[in-house]
This record gives sequence, structure tokens and C-alpha cells, in this order.
Amino acid sequence: MFESGETTTGLIAGLGIGVALAGAPGPVQAVILAESARGGVRRGLGAVAGASLSFGSLLVGLALGLSALAVTGPALRLLQVIGGAFLVWLAIDGLRSAKNAEGVEPRRRSLPPAARGSLAVLLNPGAWLFLGAVASPLIGASAQAGGTPAAVVAALALMAGAAAGDAVLALVAGLGLRRAGRRTGALVQRTLAVVLAALGAWLILMGVLG
Repeated sequence: MFESGETTTGLIAGLGIGVALAGAPGPVQAVILAESARGGVRRGLGAVAGASLSFGSLLVGLALGLSALAVTGPALRLLQVIGGAFLVWLAIDGLRSAKNAEGVEPRRRSLPPAARGSLAVLLNPGAWLFLGAVASPLIGASAQAGGTPAAVVAALALMAGAAAGDAVLALVAGLGLRRAGRRTGALVQRTLAVVLAALGAWLILMGVLG
């Protein structure tokens, strides 16, 4: 059995780090904002759900003793190029969506928001580096102090903190843009598309030159 104090420590630490992670700007947050701008709260929360499920699965895997993928050298560079290309694709799709919002083009089928959120995590080099540099020591310390159950609690708390922060972001963005009107929404979509394209280009450049 594990002590409740040990579990509480892991729970509080996990929640705090998760919320801080959600508050730090990055590709995942950019995707959530872009999806909220594109389809409101529902679409934004869909992206949050996908991101949280993928992130949570990786964290629970760590807690159950699975080794984190060592993203270094060629593997890191390849992930940077693939992840960057994905963000550039999302940027192009976002620009098309902005035209749709203004009635310039007919709507097209596209990747569901949950899948976009999931891929934003899985193809994000920063997420894998976070798993090895931050999440792994936290979960490892919890496991050493209270065993696997305490490690799982810490992992779930970290996921919950990140999910809560991302959900707030999607709610604020989705509700705010609904009140702003169609033109403003299209402008925000284009701006976020440029941000995604810039992030993607930077990742590709890092992967090619790294």
C-alpha cells in the first residue's frame, strides 16, 4: 500500500505542472486556438479531448513502467520535420477555412478536431522532450515513494491539469469569437494560420539544419 501523503504530493505536483504546461504557448495550444476559431467551443474542446487522450496515454504508460521514447539525434530531427509539415498543413487548411467562413468557397471535409489535437501532441518534439525531462522524473519519484498506484495518480493529475488549462483556452477563444462576428473570426483564423505556419517552418528548419 502507499501512503496518502505521498499520493497527495504527486497529485498536487502533477496538477500544478499540468496547468503550467497548458499555459505555456506552443504548437498544441496554437492548434486548440485555431480549432476554436474555426468552429467555436465544441470544435476547440474536441481538439482538447484528442490532445488529452494522447498525452494521458503516454503519461500512464510511463507510470506503468514503459520507457519513454528517447527523442535525440536523427529521431528528433525527423520528428521536427514531420511535426513541422503537419503544422504547415494545418495552416493551409486554416486559410481555406477562413475563406469558407466568409462564404468564398464551399465547405470541405477535413480531419476531425480530436485527431488534430492528438497529432499535435504525437508529432510535437516538445511533448516528447517534456515526457523525458519533466514527466518521467516526477512519475518516477512518485513510483519510488508510493509504488505504481502513486505513479498513476501523478500521471493522471498531470494530464488533468493540462486538460483543464487547455479547456479554459478553448472556452475563452470559442465564446469570444462567437461574439466577435464572422469577419473578425475569419481574421483571427488567418492570424492563427500564420502562427501555425511559422511554428511549422521553424520546426522543419531545426530538423533540417539540426
